[in-house]
Amino acid sequence: MINIRRITLTALMAALIFVLTTVPRIPVPATGGYVHLGDAGVAFAAAAFGPWVAMAAGGLGTALADLLGFPQWAIFSLIVHGLQGLAMGWILRKGLNWARALIAGGASIAIVVGGYFLAGVILQGAALAALEIVPNAIQALSGSVIGLPLTWAVRRAYPPLENYRDRTA
Repeated sequence: MINIRRITLTALMAALIFVLTTVPRIPVPATGGYVHLGDAGVAFAAAAFGPWVAMAAGGLGTALADLLGFPQWAIFSLIVHGLQGLAMGWILRKGLNWARALIAGGASIAIVVGGYFLAGVILQGAALAALEIVPNAIQALSGSVIGLPLTWAVRRAYPPLENYRDRTA
């Protein structure tokens, strides 16, 4: 069954994640890559709307951003950030509390660091991929540190946000 609300939320979150991934690009000189705030959008989508919206929006938003300058990474971003959103959303599906936030943040870091390490080995070799481990860990950690408290703040300011979360996962 087509759910217009879920499609709309996914499109809006994908656009937001695209912007957060594209605009504040912080270069990593050693590898030619960059760090961004897109992970904060993925974390927010996971906590606010659930795993399916976060998976689709996280994957699409970051992959589309990579098409602007880093197209060889787009398919990897689609997979890595899609899995990141799915895992975080699944962990947070029963609600957002400190314990689940820590577990979701840990899963986020593991998926982003591991996924981009494997992608880096394929695209650049193991030596350059290893140089991206710390920046990717910082990116995923900062995404959780920004995105999850942001969800709490938005829910406090707009309690009906809770009605948009997918609890079927």
